[in-house]
Amino acid sequence: MKKLLFLVLISLAFVACSSDDSPTILEEETNASLKLYKRTNSYYDGVLSSTQEVFYNSENKIESVTLNEVDYLNRTFTVNYTNGNVSGITSYTDVINPNGIDETINYNDITLTNNTIILISDASDRTLEIEFSNGYVNSTKFYPTSMPSSLFEQIFTRNSNNQLISNTTGFDSFEYSDFDADKQLDPYGSVMEYEHSTFFMIFGLEVSRDNPLTATYNGNNGETYSNFLEYDEQGYVTKVSYDSSNSNSNYSEHQYITE
Repeated sequence: MKKLLFLVLISLAFVACSSDDSPTILEEETNASLKLYKRTNSYYDGVLSSTQEVFYNSENKIESVTLNEVDYLNRTFTVNYTNGNVSGITSYTDVINPNGIDETINYNDITLTNNTIILISDASDRTLEIEFSNGYVNSTKFYPTSMPSSLFEQIFTRNSNNQLISNTTGFDSFEYSDFDADKQLDPYGSVMEYEHSTFFMIFGLEVSRDNPLTATYNGNNGETYSNFLEYDEQGYVTKVSYDSSNSNSNYSEHQYITE
C-alpha cells in the first residue's frame, strides 16, 4: 500500500484548472489562507525520495505542477488559461527507467457544471469525472472514454463536520479518525488515501475539513497506522512524520509562499 510504509504516491497523470466559474474552497478557509502551498520534499531513511512543486501565475492560479520520484519518473502538468478560464492541460511523464514508456496527454475538453467536473482526452481515450458539493469531493470516476464501463471509482464519506470518515478507492477501503481541528489541511494528504489529488488542489476542492491522524485499512487484517503532524504558528502543516520512532528518517516537509 502506498504510504503504509512511507511514500505518499502522487495521483494519476491528470490536472484540472481553477477559473472564475470553478468551485472554490470554503469561505472561512479562504479568509484564513495567507499562504500558498509551494513545495513538498519527502524523505525515506533520511534520503530525498520525491518532490512536488507548484507554480502560480500573476492571479495566483496554478499554472504548472512538477512531480519527481527519484530514479523513477518526472511528471509535469501545465495548465493554459483563456480569459481566466482553463483552455487546455498537458501532462508529460518522463519515465527514467530506460524500459519505461514516456507519455504526453492533452486534455482540451473540460466541462464544469454546478456539481461535476468532466475532463476528456479523446486522443488518449481518458475521461475523469469529479462530483462535488460545497467545496468537497464526493466521488470520482476514471475510465477509458471508449469503454465507460471499465471504471476506477472513488467514494468519499464525511460526518456532519465535513471530516472525512471513509474512502473507497478502487478495491481499497479506509476509515479515518483522530482529527486535528482548526488547522490548515495537509496539502499532501497525510494518512488520507486517494487519487487525483492534483486535480483537487487546482480546482480548490478538498476531501476533508480537518486532518485525520489515524487511518484503518480494511484489508491485511485491518491494519491501523498514524501520521504525526507539525504546524507553524498559523496552523499550516510544515512536517509530516510517518514513523514516530524514526521521525527524522521517514517524513515530508512542506514549504509555502505568502500571497
